[in-house]
Amino acid sequence: MKLLDHYIFRTVAITTLVTLLALLLLEFFLSLLAELEDVGTGGYGFVAALRYLVLVQPQRLYELFPMALLVGGLLGMGALASGSELIVMRAAGLSLTRLTRSVLQAGLLLSLAVLLVGEFAAPPLEQFAREQRAIDKGENLAIRGGRGFWARDGDYFIHVQGVLPGVRLADINIFKVSAEARLETATHAQGARYQSGHWVLEGVSRSVFDDDKVLSEQLPSLTVLSAISPQILEVLAANPNQLSIRDLLVYVDYLERNGLDAQGYRLALWRKLLAPLAYMAMLVIAMPFVFGPQRSAGVGQRLLVGLLLGLVFFLINYLLGNVVLLYGYPPLVGAALPSLLFLGAGFYALHRLR
Repeated sequence: MKLLDHYIFRTVAITTLVTLLALLLLEFFLSLLAELEDVGTGGYGFVAALRYLVLVQPQRLYELFPMALLVGGLLGMGALASGSELIVMRAAGLSLTRLTRSVLQAGLLLSLAVLLVGEFAAPPLEQFAREQRAIDKGENLAIRGGRGFWARDGDYFIHVQGVLPGVRLADINIFKVSAEARLETATHAQGARYQSGHWVLEGVSRSVFDDDKVLSEQLPSLTVLSAISPQILEVLAANPNQLSIRDLLVYVDYLERNGLDAQGYRLALWRKLLAPLAYMAMLVIAMPFVFGPQRSAGVGQRLLVGLLLGLVFFLINYLLGNVVLLYGYPPLVGAALPSLLFLGAGFYALHRLR
């Protein structure tokens, strides 16, 4: 049985990796066409565009893997069916459940490798690529490090702990330093929003440092003019789907401690945690098309079936996620239900084939 598992793993792995490579190349080419529109802006040249696209490939690999696994499973097991190898395995006494389990073992091993890429490699490389792209285009973006980011605007040094969707900032510290490297003012704001070309700081505490004294004041709001535009902040905006599990946990905790809506980040967190379940659902729903009446179908037909199934899963996942956020249901429901529906449909179809 170990030999059989190894053979199925090799078959599914090869077809999945080939499919993933084809999808990545297609996505790379389409993205390059889009990036060419920005080539020539500031110092953003063709080489910089290629560097940006190369750095974001781990994130694209993570995003495209479910579709690649679905199509790869269909093509790999379909090739075994076309060569009558599955018939021989069934004649040797192997059940559909046993063969499906071997396919799921192969998919699980591939999934774990991709999840490691998505957790540890893709987020920092994606962030670095976006920052370098902004710098190359001449935007006044400063260095990011640790939690939050630092930026400089003239004599002001600004630290922002969090950038939230909707061009909103959270937990901001602003330090004004004189030409003699002397601290003149220190300002802390609980939040900020961009309004009519200005930043409006909220919950402001400001300290002014004089030669021999410190003057402090509390302000409900303060309007400031800054060269840091929302376009620059888009580079650092926290897209929940591109954050690692660790960063999502930090953001969820931060939002809830400050009384902000964390449902979108909770949904993204549960989707990350339940990603292996979604990957297994992709393979299970594909197996009836391999073992059923369609087992003699050609490569083109299997490819079409895989793309359609992937599109259906994406639409269900997207719609249920929005419904959950709209009506206030637990994010776990929106993250788990599409996978459970596909698993249930796949196992039911396999049961009908016995």
